[in-house]
Amino acid sequence: DALKRLITVLASATTEMSKQNTDLSHKLAQSSQEMEKLRTSLRRARAEALTDALTGIANRKLFDETLRLRKEEADNEKTDLALLLCDIDHFKSFNDTWGHQTGDQVIRFVASALTKFALPDHLVARYGGEEFAVIMPRTTMKDAGRIADQIRSAIEAKRLVRRSTNETIGAVTVSFGAAMYAAGETVGQLITRADECLYMSKRNGRNRVTLETQMPPLATNAA
Repeated sequence: DALKRLITVLASATTEMSKQNTDLSHKLAQSSQEMEKLRTSLRRARAEALTDALTGIANRKLFDETLRLRKEEADNEKTDLALLLCDIDHFKSFNDTWGHQTGDQVIRFVASALTKFALPDHLVARYGGEEFAVIMPRTTMKDAGRIADQIRSAIEAKRLVRRSTNETIGAVTVSFGAAMYAAGETVGQLITRADECLYMSKRNGRNRVTLETQMPPLATNAA
């Protein structure tokens, strides 16, 4: 009888332990699922924090982070780093004529064109308002200029239609400035030189690409 009772107790204990292990496994699985959901939410939140809401491309924060990292990479590996700045020509008057919703449509179109022609390791960002930037690691000035002109030509060739009314808007044009990173300089200096090239494109009639190598000596932005 004592042996039977012992066997019964052991069987009961084994059953209880098995149940506890099963419950623990379920809780661990549930906890793992909840952790994965949390990680997914955090990844989504970070992506949203670094993405421009209107266009879906990188925002200014991600641009700043990426340019700093690419500068360090260019310094460490002695590789080329080009920067394009792009601005939609006469955008203010365009907005005044067609309205902000159509202006947003144009901004999305330009962002799409930039993304289409950029290489996989390039970063296309909305720099601010109607201005965009493309960070181009391991890219020469010649190649940066070629890509910029492809984008400029594609945008100019497109005849846009106002979605809300089907009215023909016509052509939109953009201007570019391109500069190469010089070892040891700050990212601010690189941006300033690209901006000076962009200003030169504006001053010379817009709808063009100005490379740093095409700038007159000691050219400065007088705007």
